[in-house]
Amino acid sequence: MLFAVFSKEFYKIRWMWCILLVLNIGVSANVWMSTRRLFLLDHPEVVWYRVIHLGQMYFESFRFLPLLSGIFIACFQFLPEMWEERLKLSLHLPISAPLLIFYHLGVGLVALVLVLIPMWGFLLLTTMYYFPLQMLATALLTCVPWFFAGIAAYLGGALVLIEPNLRLKAANGLVSGAVTGLYLFRAEPGAYAHNLTLLFLPLVLMALSVLYPAFRFRYRRAA
Repeated sequence: MLFAVFSKEFYKIRWMWCILLVLNIGVSANVWMSTRRLFLLDHPEVVWYRVIHLGQMYFESFRFLPLLSGIFIACFQFLPEMWEERLKLSLHLPISAPLLIFYHLGVGLVALVLVLIPMWGFLLLTTMYYFPLQMLATALLTCVPWFFAGIAAYLGGALVLIEPNLRLKAANGLVSGAVTGLYLFRAEPGAYAHNLTLLFLPLVLMALSVLYPAFRFRYRRAA
């Protein structure tokens, strides 16, 4: 039964996932080429100084990539469920409702992780090829909050789309936007490195919160 659910979820998002994958590859390739151009225009020591000491990020284009990916995956996964009330039918299957909801979320989150592989791969290759090795950890840790922003956007999208009440939709949207914004503040590269565990906790709470609108939708308590 879970395999059938997986097939249904994958079928809904397959084309958008492919489009997002192409977008991620394109942006990642652009980061590689723009970084290469920096080293063609200046001496390596100058570029290293700008990046390491002045905090100029050569991978700034990645900042909103996870965010957009999370939003679009959530929309293409859950909008059909709400328009045609497929989710209500799924919630009456002979399977634990929380397990079913978390399985839906798991499929979307796995899709989000997979579609962002080019971003991580190009960042790893670009940094290892052009910069000293100690820059690698800083670059990766700088991108982790942006990845969290993508997860928050996906979970926030699920919260908003599943909720049957318009006022609560708006409230969920405001809270989700505020949480997502926390991960996108501009700071020095690697500034969030010591707070990643703390930053992960709101994502856990958001995932658990999806259960509430799901049960409201199942029993149609929209008042």
